[in-house]
Amino acid sequence: MKTTRTFLTLVFIATTAALIGMGVDAAADELDPLLRLLVAKDIITQEEALSLQVESEAIETAEAPAPPEAETPPQAAEKRYPAWIDRFDAKGDIRLRYEGFSQDGSYDDDRRDRFRFRLRAGFEATVTDWMKVGLEMRNGDPSDPVSNNTSFDGGFQFKEFNLAEGYLQIRPSERFGLIVGKFDAKKWWTVSDFQWDDDVTVEGLMTNFGLASGDGAFKSLDLVAYAFLLEEQKSGSDANLYGGQLRSTFRLGGDNALKVGAGFDAWNNPQHIADLTASGDLKGNEITNFIDADGQLLSDFEILNFFAEYKNSSSKKWPVKFTLFYYQNLGAEGLGAANDTGYFGRVQVGDYKKQGQLALRYSYYYSEPDALFYVFTQSDTGRGSNAEAHRFDLRLGFVAKSHFNFTWYNTKPVYKEYEDETINRWQFDYIVKF
Repeated sequence: MKTTRTFLTLVFIATTAALIGMGVDAAADELDPLLRLLVAKDIITQEEALSLQVESEAIETAEAPAPPEAETPPQAAEKRYPAWIDRFDAKGDIRLRYEGFSQDGSYDDDRRDRFRFRLRAGFEATVTDWMKVGLEMRNGDPSDPVSNNTSFDGGFQFKEFNLAEGYLQIRPSERFGLIVGKFDAKKWWTVSDFQWDDDVTVEGLMTNFGLASGDGAFKSLDLVAYAFLLEEQKSGSDANLYGGQLRSTFRLGGDNALKVGAGFDAWNNPQHIADLTASGDLKGNEITNFIDADGQLLSDFEILNFFAEYKNSSSKKWPVKFTLFYYQNLGAEGLGAANDTGYFGRVQVGDYKKQGQLALRYSYYYSEPDALFYVFTQSDTGRGSNAEAHRFDLRLGFVAKSHFNFTWYNTKPVYKEYEDETINRWQFDYIVKF
């Protein structure tokens, strides 16, 4: 046992000495060439050389700049709000307007000017990947469905702000969509602003059915159907509107596209709406359809329309768009049967959505008194359903989502028994979207 311990002790000592010797030899091999020369000339000892080299390396290490820290990849900013807020998309715009009129015999100096504004603000919230809800508020007179404008007058009175949209929208597939409530229908159907003023928000439901699609010249065929609630009666039948459109789109090669279609609107009990206008409860357009001595409409309104829309977008700065509509009231009676036709045409060149770009637009409106039901027609012509009007627009893109717009209307009645004055109306707008 004692012999074993002695042997192990000797092995340990020998191993340690060998390691130290190897370290010294290794250190000697790693000496700076100048220090190695001094040792070889017996000017300094090996130990002194090693000590000098250790001190030199320590100084160099202290003076060397610290290695750059590894960059940590940027992390997404931590959200400091509930995740459900991401489901909401804000929408809205504000329009500031100067407007002038000229009509012989209507004003003391044959001219009138006013300043107006329109504010629309709301949101759309995604409930699921196929369901959305929306809400929007607008200023304006709540009794006027065809205008959201408010004039700067009234001695600084507060302006009214009203519920303009409140809807539920579902789209479970590309071939079917449904929207219910009070909503802006522009994205769902194809209409002119002659038949339906841009400020109108309908109430009821609207559906879209994708019937067919193709990869060649034929692109799609779809059906739009709708039912709108107009006026509820405590006794008797309510006033409603039922209608639909069949539309087809085509690729014409290159950057050319064509949409054609036909629509039909059946107004049920429109007299209830005319009574609201006559009593003053419904503002906006005046009654321009034919009525008898008792204020009763002469015609029913079953309006057939055909439309076509052509686009050429080969130039991104100067795209071209042509739009045509034809209207005929199949329910016209009596004097209305001889005044039951309407037309609308528009040509637009340019695109104003980018800063510094221009768009020019000309529109022609023509409607005999009973071609269209008066109530929701273009309000700016001032003639309702009895109008022949020329409209010119010049639009200029400005910073961000804003543009300037100059519009001029020249309007006169088609049926001139009541009045024959021509109205000139000009508008200068600045619109900012947010």
